[in-house]
Amino acid sequence: MEEKLRQSLYAYWGWFKRNEALFIAGMIAGLFFAGYWGYLQVLPRAGSDDSALQWDAVYSAIKLFIFNGPDVTQEWPFILQVVRILAPFLLIYTAVKTLWLRAGEHISLFLLRFRYRRFVVVCGIGETGYRLALQYLQCSKKRVVLIDDRPMNPLVAKLNIMGAIALMGDALDGATLARARVASASEVFVFSGDDEKNVAVAKAIHRVVRTKSSSAESTGHVAADRPRLRCHIQVDTGEVAEIFQDHSFFNLIDDRLELRIFNRNVSVARNIMDKCAPDLYYRPASDQDEPMHVLFLGFGPLSQALLIQYALTAHYADFRKPSATVLCDDQCRRAVDRFRQRYTHIDEVLDLTFRFVDPQTLDPQSWKAMLEQQRFQLCYTALEHDVDGILAARRLNRMRNTMGVAPIHFVVCLNQQSWISEVVDDDFLPIEMDKTGLGAAVPIEYFETLDETITIDVVVNDRLDQLAVAIHERYLQGQIDAGTSRADNPSVVTWRYLPLYKKVANQRAAAHLDVKLRIALCRRAQVQAPLPRASFPPNSELMEVLAKVEHQRWCADKRLAGYRYGAVRDDVRFLHPDLKPWGALTESDREKDRALIREIPALLALIGQKVVSEVGVEVAAQGALVEEEAGP
Repeated sequence: MEEKLRQSLYAYWGWFKRNEALFIAGMIAGLFFAGYWGYLQVLPRAGSDDSALQWDAVYSAIKLFIFNGPDVTQEWPFILQVVRILAPFLLIYTAVKTLWLRAGEHISLFLLRFRYRRFVVVCGIGETGYRLALQYLQCSKKRVVLIDDRPMNPLVAKLNIMGAIALMGDALDGATLARARVASASEVFVFSGDDEKNVAVAKAIHRVVRTKSSSAESTGHVAADRPRLRCHIQVDTGEVAEIFQDHSFFNLIDDRLELRIFNRNVSVARNIMDKCAPDLYYRPASDQDEPMHVLFLGFGPLSQALLIQYALTAHYADFRKPSATVLCDDQCRRAVDRFRQRYTHIDEVLDLTFRFVDPQTLDPQSWKAMLEQQRFQLCYTALEHDVDGILAARRLNRMRNTMGVAPIHFVVCLNQQSWISEVVDDDFLPIEMDKTGLGAAVPIEYFETLDETITIDVVVNDRLDQLAVAIHERYLQGQIDAGTSRADNPSVVTWRYLPLYKKVANQRAAAHLDVKLRIALCRRAQVQAPLPRASFPPNSELMEVLAKVEHQRWCADKRLAGYRYGAVRDDVRFLHPDLKPWGALTESDREKDRALIREIPALLALIGQKVVSEVGVEVAAQGALVEEEAGP
């Protein structure tokens, strides 16, 4: 209730800020005419000619705005009393507002010196930066400072109306960063949309913070326990992010600054594979079932990130390689070649097929031939333009209905970077983990990528990394208990200081945990949920299945990272002795995978969750439904 009230207040305040000039003009006009009408009632009449009286009333009404009304008003009507009080204060408000528009930016920036670590700075106000700044304005008490070099940027104007401090300038300029007081902010988001510029801005921020820290240390005004600034750098190009994954600068964490790379496409793909994972729609239990085969429309950066997440997580109890088919136009051939060069062992992980045909112009005969050749359980639509994605999914589904073919579930990934998203997004239902409610005729879901992913919870609070952090904390505790130090093992550090490539390995392990639970007909729930805790793994047979699945997942991860089999481990040459089938592993190596399965309940306990049976969840849901129907 309190949250709804706050959202309503924000909505009303936003409306007032957007229409403030019109509102003030209307108030002035209303008070003037009310004063004019009031004076017509109280001014003495002189003869039969009322023209002089009307001019006197106009002049007297104007004087009310400058505190120049009469002192004695005993016979005045009530409306004139109200005008006499409100009119001058409205004029004062307008004057102060005008002065604020001229000097407000300087005053607001000056006041930031008293809000140490209680404001954020967003550099570059595109769709990504805009949504994150909007989240802070609506859901946080922190002030928001915007840095943008486009004076006519409408997104900056919207945020400014809602209370953000807009600073026009280039974030590469150290003077602009100093004016925005980035060194005193709690978070800085470098989201210009240009990867190279974002990296350069991060270097500029580092220089500003280092200069201020040196100055503070020289004057003795630095406290050892002061919180550090966290700088989030958007790097969306996969190759660029990979270059900086091991770079010393982007693993920088010192007493004043922590740099963090944010890859929007990877974060969106992880979020989609969490809420719209293939096995939520279909789960092969043995090699007697239809194999998992997913269709991808388009081959842009998001589609590539989705394909990798699919290759990492689509490992089930049938132990077969997952299959994927990509439909993309002929212009994607170069992107396909580069993708295959980057992931040279992709075919060892995934049965991957590319068909160079535009999904928008695929004719019914070709579509029918594809569906007769293989069965697709799911289709991810990740085209560049939202209109194309929506129309392609609806067109292919309509043709499938006409042919009488079994349903294919469509997940349309909306980029939300054009006006169409604002027009149609109110018609899209929220994404639900339970897919049984999807209609057979139109099994289409619309995943609003920015609304679902560009949030404080995901970008700042690492919601997608909760399980990955728990995995590392459990590993860290085990190493400490065994007496291992950082000198013996560089990974014996907290999550914050863990190198980025090791974080990625933990993220990939965490991404498959829910798949394992679903294979065992389980899921996770909050500890306080009124559901009985389930034994996990349920039995020794499932233990072997899950351990074998985990080994298959681990092999896929290593192969996608470029590793191949070698009798002796050599990380320089990307060789690993465990990259072999489950049957060829020693019993001690198999026990490592079993130990990981046994750890799952303890990992969930670290984040306040437990393992529950899917059957128990269904029974509880049915009980709640019966109770609701039998209500008063």
